[in-house]
Amino acid sequence: KCERKKPTPRPPVPFSLDLSAYGPHDSFRYLCKSSTYMLDNVDDVEMFEATLYAMQTIGIPLEEIEYIFRVVGAVLYLGNIIFEPPQNNSEASEISGTSQHSFERACDLLGVPRDRLAETLCLRVIRTRSESYMKPLNVKEAEENRDALARALYGTLFLRIVQRTNESIGYIPNVKLICGVLDIFGFECFKNNSFEQICINFTNERLQQFFNTFVFKCEEELYQKEKIPWDPLDFPDNQDCVDLLQGKPHGLFSMLDEECLVPQGSDQGFCNKICKQHTGHRRFSPFRTDPKLFTVNHFAGPVHYDSRGFLDKNKDQLSQDVQEVIKESSVTWIADLFKDLLNRGGGAEAAAAGQPRKSAKRPATVSSEFKEQLNALMTTIQATEPHFVRCIKPNPQNQPDQFERKSVTEQLRYGGVLQAVQVSRAGYPVRVSHAECFTDYRILADRPVMKPLLSIEVRTASEKLLVHLTDSLPLPKTKHGGRSWAVGQTLCFFKQESYEVLSSRRKKLQRECAIKLQAKWKAIREKHAYTQLKASSLKIQALMRG
Repeated sequence: KCERKKPTPRPPVPFSLDLSAYGPHDSFRYLCKSSTYMLDNVDDVEMFEATLYAMQTIGIPLEEIEYIFRVVGAVLYLGNIIFEPPQNNSEASEISGTSQHSFERACDLLGVPRDRLAETLCLRVIRTRSESYMKPLNVKEAEENRDALARALYGTLFLRIVQRTNESIGYIPNVKLICGVLDIFGFECFKNNSFEQICINFTNERLQQFFNTFVFKCEEELYQKEKIPWDPLDFPDNQDCVDLLQGKPHGLFSMLDEECLVPQGSDQGFCNKICKQHTGHRRFSPFRTDPKLFTVNHFAGPVHYDSRGFLDKNKDQLSQDVQEVIKESSVTWIADLFKDLLNRGGGAEAAAAGQPRKSAKRPATVSSEFKEQLNALMTTIQATEPHFVRCIKPNPQNQPDQFERKSVTEQLRYGGVLQAVQVSRAGYPVRVSHAECFTDYRILADRPVMKPLLSIEVRTASEKLLVHLTDSLPLPKTKHGGRSWAVGQTLCFFKQESYEVLSSRRKKLQRECAIKLQAKWKAIREKHAYTQLKASSLKIQALMRG
């Protein structure tokens, strides 16, 4: 027997950390997108110390922690870079003098030459097999290039930290036996829903589809084992909503990618095209009062999406030239982020070798990468034996003994719990043994019918009993006209409707019998009390008369 010793957490090591690059939150544009920058009952200093301790616990070296915070600082300073058009050239861009300090700090933190980064942010190199030339970027394109770089840095940094975490727990990628936990945030429906929400809700649609399929498969195996008839059409299916979002060539994501490639493509143009294409689809409807909004009817309910900003958020404007600058960073750890974890385009080497760049024909978009990652996740999940845990938060304040009905109801709906109940009720959700079925519902049968059933095998008796009750009560039928119950090899199965009828009639009969018993008992009790009272009265009268 081989026992694995539980690792002992390493105590924190005091060390100094250079945070001179940081400042108040309002000095960074990326941190001013929300009005919420402080949380009640949360000590930022304490949380920061806990984060550093966690990094040390999983084995991140102190030098690497410094690099992590250098990258985060660089991302913040990149967000402060402002572009403006040069004089007499509105189709080009340059870094404004007011943001020169932020640009220099970003370059220093990333370890890249200032002139090279400035050039790649404001210009794009167009390469062919025989030559290359520089194309100026306008202010909007330069801003998109800057934001794409910030996203790529932050994204690869996140992947590196996940990689380090996996290494600390002994994760081995190529193994057949795994045990994983997938934490799903759940369905999102806010006052204003944008590209991020449709991506998250698409993920929930796919996971809900997997749950439906998993329950369907489990039910199918049970019904085949019990040899009972069943109708697959009874189970809810959200395949049409999944196809609406990811289908080709007219799914919403595919049409969004196409609009990103169209010269002068716009959010309004995208919204007009999808409304024209999908009007009449039961999962889609245009928003009549605002032409830039559309509605998708998800499994958890309808969500109104605002198409403003969809194209900007979906485009991946990170040029190959910017990637090459980061890969040539004097800080090897930062250069390795893009070398090891960023895979976009064929690169300058491919163009020099005469090979077409992957991004030349169809640049990668956020939605396309998102779908690829989601497909990889679903492939992994489908190869596992899943177990589902639904967590409900009783109140947003994290307080004990408080139950907010509206919040809980929304979680039940958006977390797919109501849909899960619907899936469970689609088949035969109530299962009881033959003996239990016969014992519970024999009181509902007529005596002439019941008498011969007492001497036969319990499975046959249960089936004949239910046949009789189907006509005498009667029991409801399915929407296809079939029976709402079935007798299997070891169990009796009931649809919810027929079970409710049987249970209510049984309780009604039990209540009527209980009332008769109570009446008989009360009559006997009162008669006995009267007899005693009469005897006592006669005795008292006799004593009074002497």
